[in-house]
Amino acid sequence: MVKNKFLLFCLTLLFMSLAGCSSDDGDAGTDGSLAVRNVYATGCKTGEQVQSRAEATTAFPGFDESVEYTCRNDGYVFIRHTNALFNCCSEVIDVDVSRRGNDIIVTEAETDNSCNCICPFDVSYEIGPLQPGTYNVTLNACGETNSFIVTYPSGEGDMVLNVR
Repeated sequence: MVKNKFLLFCLTLLFMSLAGCSSDDGDAGTDGSLAVRNVYATGCKTGEQVQSRAEATTAFPGFDESVEYTCRNDGYVFIRHTNALFNCCSEVIDVDVSRRGNDIIVTEAETDNSCNCICPFDVSYEIGPLQPGTYNVTLNACGETNSFIVTYPSGEGDMVLNVR
Protein backbone atom coordinates (compact mmCIF):
# COMPACT_ATOMS: atom_id res chain seq x y z
CA MET A 1 0.00 0.00 0.00
CA VAL A 2 2.82 2.41 0.88
CA LYS A 3 4.62 1.55 -2.37
CA ASN A 4 1.44 2.30 -4.35
CA LYS A 5 1.02 5.70 -2.65
CA PHE A 6 4.66 6.53 -3.27
CA LEU A 7 4.35 5.50 -6.93
CA LEU A 8 1.18 7.58 -7.30
CA PHE A 9 2.93 10.55 -5.68
CA CYS A 10 5.91 10.22 -8.07
CA LEU A 11 3.63 9.96 -11.11
CA THR A 12 1.70 13.03 -9.97
CA LEU A 13 4.94 15.02 -9.67
CA LEU A 14 6.04 13.83 -13.10
CA PHE A 15 2.78 14.91 -14.77
CA MET A 16 2.84 18.28 -12.99
CA SER A 17 6.40 18.96 -14.14
CA LEU A 18 5.60 17.96 -17.73
CA ALA A 19 2.56 20.22 -17.78
CA GLY A 20 4.79 23.19 -16.92
CA CYS A 21 7.22 22.65 -19.81
CA SER A 22 7.21 24.88 -22.87
CA SER A 23 9.32 25.51 -25.95
CA ASP A 24 10.29 28.34 -28.30
CA ASP A 25 7.78 26.94 -30.76
CA GLY A 26 4.79 27.86 -28.58
CA ASP A 27 1.67 29.70 -29.58
CA ALA A 28 1.02 33.34 -28.84
CA GLY A 29 -0.96 34.20 -25.77
CA THR A 30 -4.57 35.24 -25.95
CA ASP A 31 -3.55 38.66 -24.57
CA GLY A 32 -2.09 39.77 -27.91
CA SER A 33 1.45 38.74 -27.05
CA LEU A 34 3.70 37.41 -29.76
CA ALA A 35 5.32 34.00 -30.11
CA VAL A 36 8.56 32.85 -31.66
CA ARG A 37 8.47 29.65 -33.68
CA ASN A 38 10.70 27.61 -35.98
CA VAL A 39 13.98 28.91 -34.56
CA TYR A 40 17.02 27.64 -36.48
CA ALA A 41 20.71 28.54 -36.16
CA THR A 42 23.49 27.21 -38.37
CA GLY A 43 26.25 27.16 -35.79
CA CYS A 44 29.64 28.61 -36.63
CA LYS A 45 29.81 28.96 -40.44
CA THR A 46 33.59 29.15 -40.79
CA GLY A 47 36.60 27.27 -39.53
CA GLU A 48 38.18 30.61 -38.64
CA GLN A 49 37.33 32.40 -35.41
CA VAL A 50 38.23 35.88 -34.21
CA GLN A 51 38.12 37.67 -30.87
CA SER A 52 36.36 40.93 -31.79
CA ARG A 53 33.82 42.46 -34.13
CA ALA A 54 36.54 44.72 -35.55
CA GLU A 55 38.62 41.68 -36.55
CA ALA A 56 35.58 40.03 -38.16
CA THR A 57 35.31 42.60 -40.96
CA THR A 58 38.72 41.60 -42.34
CA ALA A 59 38.75 37.94 -41.26
CA PHE A 60 35.43 37.09 -42.94
CA PRO A 61 35.47 38.86 -46.34
CA GLY A 62 32.15 38.56 -48.09
CA PHE A 63 30.35 37.76 -44.84
CA ASP A 64 28.28 40.93 -44.65
CA GLU A 65 25.75 40.87 -41.83
CA SER A 66 22.15 41.48 -42.88
CA VAL A 67 18.55 41.02 -41.75
CA GLU A 68 15.85 39.94 -44.18
CA TYR A 69 12.17 39.58 -43.43
CA THR A 70 9.17 38.25 -45.28
CA CYS A 71 5.53 38.61 -44.25
CA ARG A 72 3.74 35.27 -44.35
CA ASN A 73 0.04 34.76 -45.03
CA ASP A 74 -0.58 33.19 -41.61
CA GLY A 75 0.12 36.35 -39.58
CA TYR A 76 3.79 35.57 -38.97
CA VAL A 77 6.89 37.40 -40.15
CA PHE A 78 9.87 35.26 -41.13
CA ILE A 79 13.19 36.84 -40.11
CA ARG A 80 16.60 35.69 -41.35
CA HIS A 81 19.65 37.22 -39.64
CA THR A 82 22.64 36.34 -41.82
CA ASN A 83 26.23 36.35 -40.56
CA ALA A 84 25.37 37.40 -37.02
CA LEU A 85 28.48 37.26 -34.83
CA PHE A 86 28.05 35.03 -31.78
CA ASN A 87 30.37 33.16 -29.44
CA CYS A 88 32.04 30.21 -31.16
CA CYS A 89 30.88 27.79 -28.46
CA SER A 90 27.17 28.56 -28.85
CA GLU A 91 25.32 25.67 -30.40
CA VAL A 92 21.89 27.19 -29.79
CA ILE A 93 20.74 30.79 -30.18
CA ASP A 94 17.78 31.81 -28.00
CA VAL A 95 15.23 34.19 -29.50
CA ASP A 96 12.77 36.15 -27.37
CA VAL A 97 10.12 38.62 -28.49
CA SER A 98 8.08 41.21 -26.62
CA ARG A 99 5.58 43.78 -27.74
CA ARG A 100 4.24 47.14 -26.60
CA GLY A 101 1.58 48.38 -28.98
CA ASN A 102 3.21 48.48 -32.41
CA ASP A 103 6.76 48.28 -31.02
CA ILE A 104 8.26 44.80 -31.25
CA ILE A 105 11.54 43.95 -29.53
CA VAL A 106 13.39 40.83 -30.69
CA THR A 107 16.41 39.60 -28.74
CA GLU A 108 18.80 36.98 -30.08
CA ALA A 109 21.17 35.62 -27.43
CA GLU A 110 23.98 33.12 -27.45
CA THR A 111 23.58 30.27 -24.99
CA ASP A 112 27.27 29.68 -24.35
CA ASN A 113 29.89 32.40 -24.11
CA SER A 114 32.64 30.29 -22.59
CA CYS A 115 35.03 30.60 -25.55
CA ASN A 116 37.11 33.67 -26.27
CA CYS A 117 36.10 33.90 -29.92
CA ILE A 118 33.27 34.82 -32.27
CA CYS A 119 32.24 33.61 -35.69
CA PRO A 120 29.30 34.14 -38.11
CA PHE A 121 25.99 32.31 -37.66
CA ASP A 122 22.76 32.41 -39.64
CA VAL A 123 19.67 32.59 -37.43
CA SER A 124 16.09 32.35 -38.69
CA TYR A 125 12.70 32.30 -36.98
CA GLU A 126 9.11 33.47 -37.25
CA ILE A 127 7.34 35.95 -34.96
CA GLY A 128 3.62 36.55 -34.71
CA PRO A 129 0.76 36.45 -35.11
CA LEU A 130 0.39 40.03 -36.28
CA GLN A 131 -2.69 41.95 -37.31
CA PRO A 132 -2.48 44.18 -40.40
CA GLY A 133 -0.54 47.33 -39.57
CA THR A 134 2.86 48.96 -39.32
CA TYR A 135 5.31 47.76 -36.66
CA ASN A 136 8.60 49.21 -35.41
CA VAL A 137 10.91 46.23 -34.91
CA THR A 138 14.05 46.52 -32.79
CA LEU A 139 16.52 43.65 -33.11
CA ASN A 140 19.01 43.21 -30.27
CA ALA A 141 21.75 40.77 -31.20
CA CYS A 142 25.49 40.37 -30.86
CA GLY A 143 25.79 43.53 -28.77
CA GLU A 144 24.21 45.58 -31.56
CA THR A 145 20.76 47.14 -31.92
CA ASN A 146 19.08 47.60 -35.30
CA SER A 147 15.61 48.91 -36.05
CA PHE A 148 13.38 48.53 -39.06
CA ILE A 149 9.73 48.94 -39.98
CA VAL A 150 7.51 46.03 -40.98
CA THR A 151 4.19 46.68 -42.66
CA TYR A 152 2.06 43.57 -42.31
CA PRO A 153 0.96 42.37 -44.77
CA SER A 154 3.54 43.82 -47.13
CA GLY A 155 3.90 43.67 -50.86
CA GLU A 156 5.75 40.95 -52.68
CA GLY A 157 9.34 40.00 -51.94
CA ASP A 158 11.77 40.22 -49.09
CA MET A 159 12.83 43.41 -47.40
CA VAL A 160 16.56 43.53 -46.61
CA LEU A 161 18.37 45.58 -43.96
CA ASN A 162 22.16 45.61 -44.20
CA VAL A 163 23.55 45.71 -40.69
CA ARG A 164 27.21 46.60 -41.23
